[in-house]
Amino acid sequence: MSETRLGRKFSDLMAENKIEFKDNEEILEIELHLIKPNPDQPRTFFDEKKLIELANSIKEHGIFQPVILKPSGHGYTLVAGERRVKAAKMAGLYKIPAIIRDYNSRYLIELAILENLQREDLTPMEEAIAFQKAIFNLKYTHEELGKKIGKSRVYVTNIIGLLNLPASVINDVNLGTITMGHARSLSKLKDQKLIISLRDRIIKESLTVRDIERIIRGLSKEKDHPIVSNDDLQKAEKKLFNKIDSGINYRFRKNNITFTFSSPEELERLIEFLIREE
Repeated sequence: MSETRLGRKFSDLMAENKIEFKDNEEILEIELHLIKPNPDQPRTFFDEKKLIELANSIKEHGIFQPVILKPSGHGYTLVAGERRVKAAKMAGLYKIPAIIRDYNSRYLIELAILENLQREDLTPMEEAIAFQKAIFNLKYTHEELGKKIGKSRVYVTNIIGLLNLPASVINDVNLGTITMGHARSLSKLKDQKLIISLRDRIIKESLTVRDIERIIRGLSKEKDHPIVSNDDLQKAEKKLFNKIDSGINYRFRKNNITFTFSSPEELERLIEFLIREE
């Protein structure tokens, strides 16, 4: 397949892969143990209930649509039909109907990634992994990938950012325990412990995305203007008490020390204290 055919849109790729016979092409019965999964298949989560339903249907009616395979070593790499292969194994089948097509490697990567990115049942993290693979293997920019799949560059960037989340938080996103909006907000943080702590609050306190964004903004302000701890304040107050004239009144509060005076004499003593050298 020539290089000029690799820059096509997803619809062009899929049009070529409808189950239609080509010249000298036939459906073969291939032993399931010879079929290897496509390493560039982004889907990692399969609904167990739906797989069981498909397996039961296969037991009763068989498989009507063959899978598509590519020759690979002493076996085959699965191009399309992973759910059918899994369900066939669950149904106890030994073989599965298949069409063999010898795609080149780049085309196979592109087909697997772009086909699966069009599926509505991909989890957010599977989508993020697929984006990352497309960018790495196909050398796409975020903008180029977005155009391929009908998404904005910002959408692609935000989804890939989810991969920075801790594994437990990624699992919560996949299970729907927290929303994609929550995950996007958390993915902007670098502190993994803080991310997990905020995830726990989202679940325990039923925080909205707006709530968590407000909390993160507050944390950012504290980072820019850190609050001095009570221990540090007490140490400073003790040190000041041992040095300052008893006639000068002062008060510690957060990041402020407030001096008060009631006469010109007290003001003069305060000024002398502040400017005197040890």
